Amino acid sequence: MLLQKLIAIITITAVSTVSFMIQVASAEDEKRKVNPETDKAYEHVIAPILALRCAGCHGALKAKGKIRLHTKEQIQKSETVVGGKVGESSLIERIMLPDDDEDVMPPEGKDRLSAEQKKIINWWIAEGASFDKKISELNVPSDVGTIIAGLVYSKPKEVVITKAFNLPDLAQPADAGAVGAIDKAGVLIMQLAQDTKYLSANAINVAKSFNDAQVKLLIPVKTHLTWLDVSRSGITDQSASDVGQLSMLTKLHLENTSITDQMLQHVGKLSNLEYLNVYGTKVTDAGLEHLKGLKKLKKLYVWQTGVTDAGANKLKEAISGLDVNMGWKEPKKEDKPEEPKKE
Repeated sequence: MLLQKLIAIITITAVSTVSFMIQVASAEDEKRKVNPETDKAYEHVIAPILALRCAGCHGALKAKGKIRLHTKEQIQKSETVVGGKVGESSLIERIMLPDDDEDVMPPEGKDRLSAEQKKIINWWIAEGASFDKKISELNVPSDVGTIIAGLVYSKPKEVVITKAFNLPDLAQPADAGAVGAIDKAGVLIMQLAQDTKYLSANAINVAKSFNDAQVKLLIPVKTHLTWLDVSRSGITDQSASDVGQLSMLTKLHLENTSITDQMLQHVGKLSNLEYLNVYGTKVTDAGLEHLKGLKKLKKLYVWQTGVTDAGANKLKEAISGLDVNMGWKEPKKEDKPEEPKKE
């Protein structure tokens, strides 16, 4: 069914909390067939398809290519849909590509749209991509009508999970010039969620070229930057003091970089930090000593580092509720008694 998967929508309240509004399919007896006379084309037909096949990469929690498709406003902002002009709608172009094309949506490894789903989206755009019109108000060819007649709709229930953000509200957005410079460097920088001025930055697309010098680009937005991913990049301890200035960070990915305990000495100044990943680095127990003051830290990933069980346990004693992920370890082999020598 179209709404069997979870749809996640983030909203930000005015009191510095992040609310994850999870929409889940209703109970079995609340499912019903789509009614072409009363149901709306977008809400009851198109939105469920996009939620099922596109929102995983282009939704509230992730915006691949800076494109979100989980709401009317985000679809309009994305400019991937041009009402009445199928040929100018990049959404259609991408979903119609051959399965082996590197630009096809959804990408390899994801569930692809069926021929019927593609036809439905193509029809909706050709009919003007209305977000408000009922199905009955549009021209519905017989083949499209047959598909719609077989659809089942289930109004999602909303479960709100609120997570304390513990950051002050921001009166002004980040400096546009500074954000533009970061974007020009190839770093994906965007609003953390709708209706918030806080930002996330991810160097995944330029990880091989991103280095210590480029970390300095982040400093002008330090009051707005709260999620940062520079994993697998070329940063080293030389940028430690710059990272230590990013005081609003709540989430920091440093895995698979060349950092050492010197970096953690400065990371230990990030008092808002809740998540830290240093997997595959050269940090040790000595570096964890610098993190003891991070009382908000909840998740720490240290597998394939020099951190020992003793060091991890010592940090957990200092920070209440901290989960330290040491990764998988090969179990110790038990000593087997020597077999008697055969004479």
